[in-house]
Amino acid sequence: MATRTDFTQPQAGSQGFARTGKTFGRRVSFLTTDLVLNGVVEAFMVPAGFTVTGIIAVASDMDTNGTPTLALSVGDSGSATRHLSSSTIGQAGTSTQTLAATGLLYTYTADTKILVTASTAAATAAAGTLDLYLQGFMQ
Repeated sequence: MATRTDFTQPQAGSQGFARTGKTFGRRVSFLTTDLVLNGVVEAFMVPAGFTVTGIIAVASDMDTNGTPTLALSVGDSGSATRHLSSSTIGQAGTSTQTLAATGLLYTYTADTKILVTASTAAATAAAGTLDLYLQGFMQ
């Protein structure tokens, strides 16, 4: 399965002072072909020096089956589950603000793509969206 990039331009601009609160993210579009086992979508980039303190993830219903199975993870190339591990938010269009322990206070040392992985495929995939934001500060 090929990785699909869903963003078109860099997200980082002027970074301001150290420890100034920053939020990186956007609405990520998902095609039905992205919701297969281990399907990966590149959501956005975070800059070097960004330390993560929180997450906001709001999904539409991307598994319309009566017994949905879709699970989504959020991470990077070093850990597919660094920020969110096998969340069921895409099964019925719900949200979460629970950051995985491995993501709390994690500092990126290089500009890094944030990846969303379908860790369990959808039973009946439906195109949808994930509003995904990482909160934190710059070192």
